[in-house]
Formats: sequence, structure tokens, C-alpha cells
Amino acid sequence: MQTIMILGAYGTFGKRISEQLASHNLHLILVGRNHKKANQLLLSLQKEQPHGIYETAVFDVHSELAKQLKKHQPKVLIHTCGPFQHQDFGVLKACMTHKVNYIDLADGREFVNQIQCLDNDAKIAGISAITGASTVPALSSAVLDELQNLGMVSFDEIRYGITPGQKTERGLATVRAVLSYVGKPFTQYMTKRYGWQNLYLHRYPELGWRMMGNCDVPDSDLLPRFYKIKSLNFSAGMESKLLHVCIWLCSWLVRLGVPLNLAQNAAFWHKLSRKFDLLGSHDGGMHLVATGVRHNNEKTTYEWHLIAKDGDGPYVPTVPAVIIALRLVTETTTIPKGVIPCVGLISLSDYMSALSNHNIYHQFKQK
Repeated sequence: MQTIMILGAYGTFGKRISEQLASHNLHLILVGRNHKKANQLLLSLQKEQPHGIYETAVFDVHSELAKQLKKHQPKVLIHTCGPFQHQDFGVLKACMTHKVNYIDLADGREFVNQIQCLDNDAKIAGISAITGASTVPALSSAVLDELQNLGMVSFDEIRYGITPGQKTERGLATVRAVLSYVGKPFTQYMTKRYGWQNLYLHRYPELGWRMMGNCDVPDSDLLPRFYKIKSLNFSAGMESKLLHVCIWLCSWLVRLGVPLNLAQNAAFWHKLSRKFDLLGSHDGGMHLVATGVRHNNEKTTYEWHLIAKDGDGPYVPTVPAVIIALRLVTETTTIPKGVIPCVGLISLSDYMSALSNHNIYHQFKQK
């Protein structure tokens, strides 16, 4: 029975990854720093999926991982311990030493870019290391691949974004990651932007209007490497427009030089954001609007939406890690060795198939 080690196994994304992998009768090593939470997850998996093998490993990832990899010898390690902004590459280096395949859910642009410098080392170690196995760039690239299947050959403009439901579960690491670039400058495909500024409204099926603002993600560097794109803009938005405007105001204070230290006080802002739950729902979504050229040189625009209801949104970022981990342990699909960004590795049909047990659907519309 193949073994998969999951770092942050009882976290927002880790527990959903553990739950999905447990249905495939695997040996899962559930890693965290809290004995009680790790054991609660183990008991839950044993009850729901009794045919798998589960064990907990409680240790500090940054100081004891190498020893634990040597002890357990997993086939694959899944790294969910964010935020990835400003993390080093110690986890991957330990995996290379012990020849363990590696997957991370990194959304930090700098992290995903710089970890690729270890590509040759990973090839020498004989492992596959997939970085950015999350909604962006895995799902965003799957949508672009599907648009190419529909006849688009180049993209003049891509505008897309994510909006979670206000009541949807979100971890402290996610909040800290978002706050790290509020009001901070970054470049989106040769255009200077500031985090959570350039507000606009986008209308979602069933969800209605959601307010969106600039966010920095690895796609800004990755997607232009794989697709013919002239303009790219990614954004994110809160369901509560009041909360979103509050973050927008904070972005201006940061931009003007006020030392707010938002990321350092993420626990406070996380708790404060929950006060807005009465103004929202459990429903979120993702949109992508692509304008470009078809094979016959005809201009066209497609609008794509994904709608996640009943709090099922957090399953969306977990799908790439689950699919790739299963491919690695079953060896049904060849995944190249080296450090590979998660672009074009998963088709849209496979992605949505993995979400079929949840209240999530998607649709295309040609405008």
C-alpha cells in the first residue's frame, strides 16, 4: 500500500485532501503540531473510510522533517503549510534527499518562481516536484486549455478572479497571505498594480454582484509562458462589500506609507472578518473572461464561471494535489521529473469530475 505524507493534514485544505485520498485505500501519514487535532482527523477518517491505513506524526516540519521522511519513507509528500510567502525550500530539499515526490499548494508568486531553480537538483534526485498545485494556476490554466479546445488561438485580454462566500471556512494562513500584499505594488504582466485596488464589480450566476480588487498570484508570471496572452488581470473579492471596502481603504493607507503591519496582525483581522458573517453566505465562485482570436481570425469573447455552494468552495484548491498524488502513487500517468509549475497538468473535465460529489458546477458562455 502506497504511503502519502500530508503536512498540515488537519488544516483547512489539508483535511479535505486527507478526506479525498482516504477513499482510495492508501496509507496516509497525517502531520501537524497538535496531537488532539491530528487524532481527531485520524478517528474521523477511520470511521468514514475504514479500508485505509492512517497514522499521525506530530512534529515541527522545519526541524524534524528529514528524520520523519527517513522513518516513514512515503512515496509522495503534500505540503499545505502556508503561507508560502517568504518560506524557504527546506521541505523540497528534504524530499530530494530522501527521494520523495513533492507537491505544494503554494500561492506565493515569489515562492513558485524561485523554487524552480531547484529543477535540476530534483531531476538528479529522480523525483517529481509540483509547485502551485492549487486553484491558480491549475484551474485557471485548465480553463485556458478548454478555451483553446473551443477554437481560441490567442488571448488579447484575460480578466479573472475568485470570490469566496463570507461564511466559508478560511484558515489563518490564507488570511495572512492575502494581507501580505494589501496596498503593496506588484506587476501583472508589465502593468504596475497595487494589492486590493482597481475595484470593479462582476456579476456571477446565482451569486449576484461581487466586488473585486487586484491580487498577486503566480499566474502573472506562469501563464504568459504557456499561452499567447497580451493582457492579464487577476483579482479577488469578499462577498461582503462593506468588508471589501474596508480592505480597500487599508490598501490606500499602506500605499501611502502608514505602518499597519496587517500580515503580522492576521489573527486579529481574521477574527474581525468573522463579525461580517451575518452579511454573507456559504456560496462563492470564480470567473474568467477571455477576449481573443479564433482559428479563422475571428474576434471572440468567452465568459466562464464556477459556482461553489453550501461551503464547498475550499474543496476547489485541493483538487490538483489529490489528482497528482494519485497519479504519482499509481503511476498511471507519467509526470516529468524536476520542479514543475502546475500549469496544464489537469484537464477541466478531470478537475470537475473530482468535484462531482460537491455542490459545485461550471458553465461557459460565448458573448
